[in-house]
Amino acid sequence: MGYYTDIDIKERIVSYDYIENFISDNVKDWSQWNKNLGTDEIESLFSDAIQRMDNKEFEFLILHCGYIPDYYGKDSSQETLYSKLVESLVCEWAKRVGFTESFLQKQKSNKEDITIKKGNKVIVCDAKSFRLGRSQAAPNVKDTIKKQAYSTWLAAYNSNCRIGGLTTFPSMHNWKKGGEAYLYYTEGDPAIMILFYEHLSFILNQSIGADKIIEVLNNYNQVFTSPSRDQSIYWNGIIRELFGNSKEYTSYMLESKRYIKEKVLHAKNVIEKKLQQIDSDVDAYLNTISDEELRAIAKKALYINRAKELHEQLNHIEEFRLNK
Repeated sequence: MGYYTDIDIKERIVSYDYIENFISDNVKDWSQWNKNLGTDEIESLFSDAIQRMDNKEFEFLILHCGYIPDYYGKDSSQETLYSKLVESLVCEWAKRVGFTESFLQKQKSNKEDITIKKGNKVIVCDAKSFRLGRSQAAPNVKDTIKKQAYSTWLAAYNSNCRIGGLTTFPSMHNWKKGGEAYLYYTEGDPAIMILFYEHLSFILNQSIGADKIIEVLNNYNQVFTSPSRDQSIYWNGIIRELFGNSKEYTSYMLESKRYIKEKVLHAKNVIEKKLQQIDSDVDAYLNTISDEELRAIAKKALYINRAKELHEQLNHIEEFRLNK
């Protein structure tokens, strides 16, 4: 018997689409959207909704979160709001594991996404989410961790309060061979941990509490005696110290991998259906216009295709040379 095998495929798809459906249900007119006011309002509604979820429903949702829908425009209001709701999920996760005083930061400049807090103990958290269809298999390290930023965030709290940092991260975007990111995650000073979203889910499932997470961060120099670019060094340490190297961990991660793969295939199907709809809409539109209008559209398309590179070069000349 698996951990979530009693959740049938229809329920799983509802979960895979939960965040984007929540957004579409609650934001009807993006032309009137004011992110400075609306984001906090929608996040508050979302926070109320996920607080009402039972543990299993919430565990499954956070397991596969962190993947921004690819049909959202780049740097769009939809993308920004989706990322904010992922942060809200992480904040709710923190409260459920015992960091009951956790909260989202309203001030985004020079502040962490989520302040994870229990009593006077503080962990500063950066919740990452990426598109599945991004051009790189893994993000640039600078898009994932700026170590100095964590130091700056922690410096805002009294020295006896600072525990360390946490990056929550979608596992499909992990680096294949480790590298500079894992150097930062193993060198300490400050201690910064990276966990995949399925790890957050496992922590809830196994009732691993806030005190255990604090203990691992407090003992970081013993967990990692020297920094390493080899990600196996990092994961061996975290699995041993935080998850106990158990059979439960191994079986949970294997099952989680199947659901994340299913989520990816579902996202692919959504894109393919949208492409089919675009093709159908184009056919319908072309049937309504005259030959003259059709020629004008064809001319514009051909011009853009053939002149695109030259226009890019022209823009570079104007931007980098004439304005120098």
